[in-house]
Amino acid sequence: MYRSRHKEDLDKRTLNFLSSIEIDDKILYYDILCTKVHIIMLYKIHVLEKHEVSRLVGELNNVLHHPDKISREGCEDIHEALETHLIKKTGINVGGKIQTGRSRNDQIITDIRIKARDDIINVIIHLNRLTKQLIDKSEDNLDSIMPLYTHLQQAQIGNFAHYLLSYSEALVREIDRLFSLYERVNQSPLGAGPIGGSLLPIERNMTAKLLGFDNIMSNSIDATSSRDFMIEFTSNIASIMITLSRISEDLIIWSSHEFGFIEISDKHASTSSAMPQKRNPDPLEITRSKTAIVIGNLTTIMTILKSLPSGYSRDLQDTKVPFWNSVELVVSSLDIMNDVIQYLTVKKDAMRRASTESYAVSLDIAEVLVTKYKVPFRTAHQLVGALVNLSININDEIPFKSISSGDIRDVLSKVKANIEPVKIIKAIRDIDSNKSIRIRNSEGSPNPKEQTRIIRKSKLQLQKYSNEVQRMKETIDHVKMNISNTIKGIVEE
Repeated sequence: MYRSRHKEDLDKRTLNFLSSIEIDDKILYYDILCTKVHIIMLYKIHVLEKHEVSRLVGELNNVLHHPDKISREGCEDIHEALETHLIKKTGINVGGKIQTGRSRNDQIITDIRIKARDDIINVIIHLNRLTKQLIDKSEDNLDSIMPLYTHLQQAQIGNFAHYLLSYSEALVREIDRLFSLYERVNQSPLGAGPIGGSLLPIERNMTAKLLGFDNIMSNSIDATSSRDFMIEFTSNIASIMITLSRISEDLIIWSSHEFGFIEISDKHASTSSAMPQKRNPDPLEITRSKTAIVIGNLTTIMTILKSLPSGYSRDLQDTKVPFWNSVELVVSSLDIMNDVIQYLTVKKDAMRRASTESYAVSLDIAEVLVTKYKVPFRTAHQLVGALVNLSININDEIPFKSISSGDIRDVLSKVKANIEPVKIIKAIRDIDSNKSIRIRNSEGSPNPKEQTRIIRKSKLQLQKYSNEVQRMKETIDHVKMNISNTIKGIVEE
């Protein structure tokens, strides 16, 4: 339809190679919305008559309710298919006006931005849901004493609540980033034309307002060709997926027989075709692999964009598949992780047993020597380290249990520390896995009182986010309603 200069049609193989029609159905709704607003503007500048508005909008509504009615045959994209359909149904004298003052270049990026706006809201809603699930689960596990790990080695004593809240904090930052991104996405490119605008008296601010954009993109080159928001959004999605992948890795390890800290619900565990005892955490493993796909999608988008000259190039078409695929993957992954967290069983006894048998209280003992007996920290560090080695060599089932005053004197002589052995024994005996977290005073520590404070603060923050995203959603719903009402007013005036 667009081949005004060409003497023959594209051959079928070339058309198939160029066409994005199979993926463009994702934006048919948005293209109809954008086209309705463009029709309103064309009416306001006297390009369309009232009866023409009525016929075009009526047919757009038919397509909206029956999308299979439009033929995709021979079309490069959904924009051509929709325009061809409108011309077929309303005639060239009506449908032929629909593209006045716009190009596919500003049309497609407007559609993508409107969809991205909805997608951001949807991802925020799913992030809020998972973050709330982590916080609720943490509230039930303030007494779930467990070792905390660095380098996958037992480091300090904490609790499962502290672990869950660490990831809720990470996801809160992701929500913040998406709110910020929304402002940059919510700018209208419509009316920028193919690259340099139009000599027609088009009203870009009118269409921007009708579509709910905060502002227009002020440079027509930038408006039609920039895709940096796609990089930013996909980067945000990749960051979310990396967090989900890390949670998955933890839960996979901790659900193993060797740890036994948690149990994945049967609802989320697959079976083996050969080994009847297996309960495989496959959804978590697939979350890890989906993360790799999203990172690959981000790399694909950046690589497509890196060498493009100024202005629109057809290469941009191929950013849509990895972009939309990333949105779909993060939403489904957030859903799965929410369900896994909700239904997993925390094996508190196993966690407590591992904590009791752990040397992760060593720093606590060193800090007691520092605070109570004024031992320099580096001396305390050497002293407790030597006692750990001694206890391991004795094969203590419970750390430091069999160490005697004589053993301590030998260690003191080697590290040249001036402290009575009885004081060291008292420091060791006074610390257990329960007391370990209760005596820590620093903000952000696993002390249950501190965690309770953070839980209260986090719940308030999440409620604020929930209210804000609901307001955004209601604003978009109002925009869509206003478009319908504006058209109705034109037809009935």
